[in-house]
Amino acid sequence: MRGGRHRSIVIQRQTILTIAVAVALLVGATGAATAQPAQGPPDDLPEPVPGFVSDILGAITEFIDGTVDFLGDVVRGLTPAGNAAGSNGFGP
Repeated sequence: MRGGRHRSIVIQRQTILTIAVAVALLVGATGAATAQPAQGPPDDLPEPVPGFVSDILGAITEFIDGTVDFLGDVVRGLTPAGNAAGSNGFGP
């Protein structure tokens, strides 16, 4: 039973890491495309990200390095709608 749980955690970490890398690549590609000198700056600049986003990124890092076992519970607690756990059908 423990081996199956460990395998599941390893697969989850690999999945999260893959998603994080994909997002970084997509954001990098988008940033490079919007930084072309002929286009000039955009009219409306985006708002700064909310403070909890940095906390979530830190939690993902802790999950990847093994400090946190259950990322969903941590993220749920960090997000503003964290008190509505399970409202998307995936929570306990």
